[in-house]
Amino acid sequence: MHNLKSILEIYKKENISLDEIMFIEMIDKHKSWQLMTDEEKFQDKKQSYLINIKFDGASLEIEYEKQIIVFLEKVLFFIRTINEQEIFSEYLSLNKEDKILFRMYYLLYSEKELLLHTRSSRGTKVHIPFETFEDLINQINFTALYEEYKLKQLFEDYSLLLKLFSEKP
Repeated sequence: MHNLKSILEIYKKENISLDEIMFIEMIDKHKSWQLMTDEEKFQDKKQSYLINIKFDGASLEIEYEKQIIVFLEKVLFFIRTINEQEIFSEYLSLNKEDKILFRMYYLLYSEKELLLHTRSSRGTKVHIPFETFEDLINQINFTALYEEYKLKQLFEDYSLLLKLFSEKP
């Protein structure tokens, strides 16, 4: 496949249809987004939020975007911390609490993937329901793991994110 940026230069230089350019730019942006790391995507979303708040002021959509940033920052930290510790290397040897943490990790990983699937918060069409986490939270909310990984605040932020999403920003 040819470099889409080079193709776009040709289209613009030759004054080829703006409609065609629009679609090629859309695909180029999508492909660029998919090649970014989670951290790069997070920083891009954060920068977009800062620009939106500067020019658009306050709105339900801006509040939702802000909550995405707050939540993603905590989720990325949680995932990075777990990955550095490599505690899930052998699932069968994990104790009960670590197995619950394992399940939370992969649910939170999945939520992160949903949030980072597209650049725009409008692209987020679904979230993992809080009820999916509740039983897991109840099983470890009084443990050292819950404290160590700051899961109380993480899930409070997630709950607010879901509340804002339910209000259809």
